[in-house]
Amino acid sequence: MAKIVNNRSVGKGQAKQAGVLKNALSRQSLRAPSPRTAGAPRGAISVKPHGRLRTFFREVRIEMGKVTWPPRKELLQATGVVIVAVIVAGMFIGVSDFIWNMIVRAVGLG
Repeated sequence: MAKIVNNRSVGKGQAKQAGVLKNALSRQSLRAPSPRTAGAPRGAISVKPHGRLRTFFREVRIEMGKVTWPPRKELLQATGVVIVAVIVAGMFIGVSDFIWNMIVRAVGLG
């Protein structure tokens, strides 16, 4: 986020963004070159099938470590809410089907 700086030479009440482009360019130019200049590029996929599979599972393990897991109590509550919602939706669909079935038979279309 860029900070807003009052510039007295521009005039009272006017503001300009300071350092947005300058900081972005200076950070890019000050970065040291990557130590991995030789070999495969970063994120390259192994040619060997078992190497790709191993890489996949390693990345899955890394990503699963980043996940914030809910506490057991919260997990059970959320599961209960989902089960109740599915039961209510199933009952609604069943009752609606029964009513429409009765209407269709009464009219003589079925």
